[in-house]
Amino acid sequence: MTQLNRYQRSRAEDEREDPVASSAALFIHFNGERLKNVFPDDSVAVVECAKGYTRTEGSSSITCLNGTWSTVELTCQKIDCGVPTPSPHMKYRIEKGTLFGDFIQPVCDEGYDLEGSSFRQCLVSGWSGRVECTLITCEVPDQIEHGEVTFPKPVPKYNDSIEYSCHEDYILVGNRTIRCDGNGEYSSLPPECKAAGCEAPEVSFAHQTEGSPPYLPQSRVVFECWTGYRMNGAASAVCEGTHWSLLPECAEVIITKIKSSSTTIQAASTTTISVTESHGSSEGQNITDSQILVDDFSVAVIVVVSSK
Repeated sequence: MTQLNRYQRSRAEDEREDPVASSAALFIHFNGERLKNVFPDDSVAVVECAKGYTRTEGSSSITCLNGTWSTVELTCQKIDCGVPTPSPHMKYRIEKGTLFGDFIQPVCDEGYDLEGSSFRQCLVSGWSGRVECTLITCEVPDQIEHGEVTFPKPVPKYNDSIEYSCHEDYILVGNRTIRCDGNGEYSSLPPECKAAGCEAPEVSFAHQTEGSPPYLPQSRVVFECWTGYRMNGAASAVCEGTHWSLLPECAEVIITKIKSSSTTIQAASTTTISVTESHGSSEGQNITDSQILVDDFSVAVIVVVSSK
């Protein structure tokens, strides 16, 4: 069926329907006569590339001749925005391409923060938006009581170090150095400056034989366990700024089992018996009128004196 057969019989033979673009990339208009449905011979239609496309070759017009529109010869292709020139400390992540309608993602180097849209789109006018990467900074650190803080002026930047120190007779507790990290935060909380010296040490079941207040740094104390208690750890401790080194412990020593080869202990005689020691709160065995306590020996010598 020819194009002429598509028209109603009552229409003039020299009137023709709209031409149809042969490509989605083409758009046809008629110099202000777009509302017309039919066109006489010698009518000219202008062919343009659709939005987002650009002309590469061919004529930009077609003509109605003998009831037929001439062939559309215009060739169009999508606009290519190309890879944009990145700002300093930036690169682009391109997953699909750089043609009209495509998206790309700007990515900043470590220590830099993106300002602007997180995506850019290829438009007729080029890439959308403006983006840049700015150096990350942290807030100016506060001063600490009884101490000083040193940092790069005017504000700390990514990876800059903040240094802390304490006044005389004060000890720094915490990190002496903290850094401005990639989130614009500091790597840790600021330290504190505490008065130098330790509190009075306390060891249960022991008395202190050396050392007295005030307990300044490097002060030394010595302990001795009560009778019937054995010391675990070193007997001395040192004040390490604001706290003591490991303090000793005193544990009770109790005989829990006595073995003897003799069933009768003669008065005013000396008998050697085997004993087993333990530490804790279990009850000991009574020998004569008192409980026998031992320290580091597994053999005890007991002298029983007759009451006669």
